[in-house]
Amino acid sequence: MCATSHFYPQDILVDKFLEARESSFMRLLEVCGDMLRPKIILGAEVLICEGLDQMDGLETLCLEGTNLILLEMPFSDGAWTRRLYQTVENIAQRGITPVFAHVDRYTPKLVNTLFDMGFSAQLNAVSLNRFLKPKHLLRWIDEGHIVALGSDLHGNAPEGYEPFIRVCASLKERSSLIMKKTQNLLAQAVCR
Repeated sequence: MCATSHFYPQDILVDKFLEARESSFMRLLEVCGDMLRPKIILGAEVLICEGLDQMDGLETLCLEGTNLILLEMPFSDGAWTRRLYQTVENIAQRGITPVFAHVDRYTPKLVNTLFDMGFSAQLNAVSLNRFLKPKHLLRWIDEGHIVALGSDLHGNAPEGYEPFIRVCASLKERSSLIMKKTQNLLAQAVCR
């Protein structure tokens, strides 16, 4: 399981974010005690902005032990500028592998540009919880662009996992394929 707390570069310094994340994780481990739990890999969901590629410490926001970073694009279509796409390319040139968070929330044409650039993405599972699943999301899965499913859980309410489990079951082979892609991506990621 990857735990990716939100990181907003305009609101907090990297070192303060890492301290707060570590403190929260230690509290979680105390609460869990000896309880059986999955391995948890810490990371961040980083809101991208122009110039993020120049930020000191960006590498420390990658999933622990990897060069993988979960990036959140702006919600306004107008903010997806050529300079923003260039920032993404510059991050990749630093040896960091971007994966884009919850692309189900964005205009498909804009997301397709990221895919055309060779990048991968994560979907929030609940976006596939509708009776009529958006065809472009299934197409993205079938084309291999989706490398992770997210629960988008905030907090500790156990009932939040139920929709995630239900969607994974309804996706059948697609869910297994995505989980294998996640496992392979993590296994092949450059270790830091």
